[in-house]
This record gives sequence, C-alpha cells and structure tokens, in this order.
Amino acid sequence: MKKIRKINTSKRKKEIKETQKQLAARTSMLLNIPEKCCVCETQFDKKNREMAMTWHVVVFEEKKKVHLTCPTCWLAVEKMTEELNED
Repeated sequence: MKKIRKINTSKRKKEIKETQKQLAARTSMLLNIPEKCCVCETQFDKKNREMAMTWHVVVFEEKKKVHLTCPTCWLAVEKMTEELNED
C-alpha cells in the first residue's frame, strides 16, 4: 500500500513541477509583448484599459514569438483568413 502512495506522490510532484515550468515560460513570453501593431505599427499603450481589452495577442510557442494586432487590422486578417478558407 505504501509503494502505491509513494509512486503517486512522486508522479504528482513531477507533474506539478512540469506545469510550473510551462507556466513560467508562457508568462515570460507575454512579458515581451510588442509595443505596436504587427501590421500597421500603431503604438500600443499598455496603461490604456480600452486598448488592453480590444487589441489581440497571438502567441506562437514553437517560434517563441508574440504578435500584437489592433482591432482594425484584426478584422482585415480575419476577413482574409475566411476568404482563404473558402477557396
């Protein structure tokens, strides 16, 4: 009985440690958010609540890149994506 409990405890500890590493990596990527739109280069004010709620952030984990897009450009990107999917 003790062996099962010990195995489960060590397994859970490993899972928790791995999860914390993943969270730290993702958090550090978001801290490196760009200061302007990746399409039109409009400046992004991090202290402006309205901007923070309307702009879109896309994270590419495999490339370790973060893209920031303003609402106007986001609509254009969505429209182009829909057109490409239709073809």
